[in-house]
Parts: sequence; C-alpha cells; structure tokens
Amino acid sequence: MIRWPSGPTGRSALPPELLVPVLIAAGGALLFVLSALVRSQVDGDGSLLKFPIVIAVLELLVAGGLVARFKPARITGCVVFTVVALVHLLIVLAAAPWWVRVLSGVLSAAHVYGFVLLSSGPARAHLGGRQ
Repeated sequence: MIRWPSGPTGRSALPPELLVPVLIAAGGALLFVLSALVRSQVDGDGSLLKFPIVIAVLELLVAGGLVARFKPARITGCVVFTVVALVHLLIVLAAAPWWVRVLSGVLSAAHVYGFVLLSSGPARAHLGGRQ
C-alpha cells in the first residue's frame, strides 16, 4: 500500500500547493493514456499510445520528484506542465472525437492550474527555494 508522507500531526507533509499538482500530474497522465487506449481500440491504430505513454512517464517522474521534495522538480514540473497544456490545446484544435477534445480541454486547464500552484510562494518555500 502506498502511503503519503505525513507530518507530525498526521496530515500530509505536502502543502496543497504541491499535493494538487502531484494529483494533476498522476491523474492527467492516467486519463491521457486511457483516452489514447480507447481511441486505439476504436481506430485499430496502436501507434496512438506511444506519445501519451511518454508524457505519462514525464508526469509521473515530476510527481515523484515533488513527493520526494527533489528541489529541481518544481522547475521541471513547470516546464512539463506548460508543454503538456500546449499539447492538450493542440488536441482540442485537432480533428478528434468530441469527447477527446473535451477531455483535453479539461486536462489543459488543470495543467495550467498546476503550473500556477507550482509557481506559488508556499510551493517554493516547501521545496527550499526563495519566497
């Protein structure tokens, strides 16, 4: 069983400014891979899975770095979240099924929100940066 690191009060040691981006990265990666898996089953094209798996690996590495309090994970997360948000915006503009475009729009907005939270003062203070 996976346990979140907890502080002396039993609450999560991660402040919400880091916990929410971790959940966005992990959940967004899972949803992106699942949507690509459904599309590959419907279209019969297995190559649709390659790019979402690469993105999922990057996002899971960022999420793991944030949980482990790896200092460069915040900047790396900002870069990855920006790139992933732009990728999802391109999917919104592409010729894809309506449900894929709606999901990509939501994931793009979530990644922009995650970027904003990673840029906040409490996130920088928790990872040892300047406030």
